[in-house]
This record gives sequence, structure tokens and C-alpha cells, in this order.
Amino acid sequence: MYKNNYKSFFNSQIKDITEKGEVTVAVNAFGNVDSDKDISMEGSYDKTIKESFDRLKWFYNHNHTQLLGVPLEAKEIFPHLQVRAKMNLKKELSRDVYEDYKLYAENNKTLEHSVGVSPIKKEYNKSTGVTKVYEWKWWEFSTLSSWGANENTPLLDIKELKTPTEISEALDFLNKALKMNYTDERFEQIEITLNKLKSLTTEPEKPTQEKEPTFIQILNKELRQ
Repeated sequence: MYKNNYKSFFNSQIKDITEKGEVTVAVNAFGNVDSDKDISMEGSYDKTIKESFDRLKWFYNHNHTQLLGVPLEAKEIFPHLQVRAKMNLKKELSRDVYEDYKLYAENNKTLEHSVGVSPIKKEYNKSTGVTKVYEWKWWEFSTLSSWGANENTPLLDIKELKTPTEISEALDFLNKALKMNYTDERFEQIEITLNKLKSLTTEPEKPTQEKEPTFIQILNKELRQ
């Protein structure tokens, strides 16, 4: 089995979403140097697709205990590795992720994806430090949550919001999220994030100005001296 060899695709694309819970997404790209200085060459996923596609798994955040559904089809359509998969909408997690896909697509955004792979055939260039991979053993692909490990900030990362415009757009995005068909637990998370964002737009109260001492207070102070 592969050991933490994940290829994240932050410029992922949502190609299609159906009312039956099917999504078609681009989960990786060909021809570019990734953060590990690897280049996935065109055709590098073909062998897995042809010979062991039925063993391919679809996880959430590479958590092997959180299956989202079943992969139906995978294709290399240059410059992307494209997957069509069906969500298990009987699971709360899958229903929430499905609503995430729809919300992001409606707002011209995309969820990010990553693949779990092991290199089989590769060529290392010492002068550039770059490895061309001609064949990957492809084990799984994952839909990634946009808030990383922080479960209390669903759909976006508050720490990344720097300007009033970004905060305003995030507030609008989360208000739209409240209209989606999420589970109760996810709605609670969204409301927590919404309240946190609203607090960022509220000006802190100014300290109350001290009142001038009264004549009696001044007289008592002088008598004590």
C-alpha cells in the first residue's frame, strides 16, 4: 500500500453534478511540476484504470473510514484526470459533501481533490531534481474539505480572510449556504462560522470616558489627606 503519497489538485474543476448524486470532477493534472517535484505524464493512470478500476476508492480527506460513494468511470482527458462518481446519499457525510459541491458550483467555486498513488515507472533528472512519472498505481481519490482540520469553520477558512471585501463575500457565501439542504450538524457549524465572521465586522466598543469627580468627591479626598 502507498505511504502518504498524495497529489493534491488545488485547481480542480467540477465538470458536472446531477440530481441523483453523481459528480464529475477533475482530480489531477498532467504535465505540471507538483510540490514533490513530480510530473504526472499523460497515460500514467491508464494501467490502473484498465486493470484495477474496480478497487479504486473515494474518500473524504483521505480518511479510509469515510467513504463518500462509488467511482463509476475514470478517464484521462488531457490535461486532466477526470472521474465520474456517485455519492451515497443515505449517509449524512455524503449528503453534506454533495450540498458543498452544488453550493460551490453555483458560486463559480470548486472543492479541491487529491489522489493517493504510488510511482511504478519514473525517470529522475538530476540536473533539475524533477521526476517524470510514466505510471502510477492509483489507490484512491479524495474530496478535500476547504477548512482543513478545523471542523468549526465549515466551507471556508476564516484565517485566510484579510480584507473587508473578502469578509463581506464570505458572509454572502455562508448566507447562501443556509439555504442548502445540509444536515442539522452542518447547519450548526455554518451558523458558528457566520457568527464569528459577523463579529469581525463589528467595531469594538470604546471604553467609557471617566466622569469628572464631583465637588463632594474632591472635598472628601482632601479631608483624607
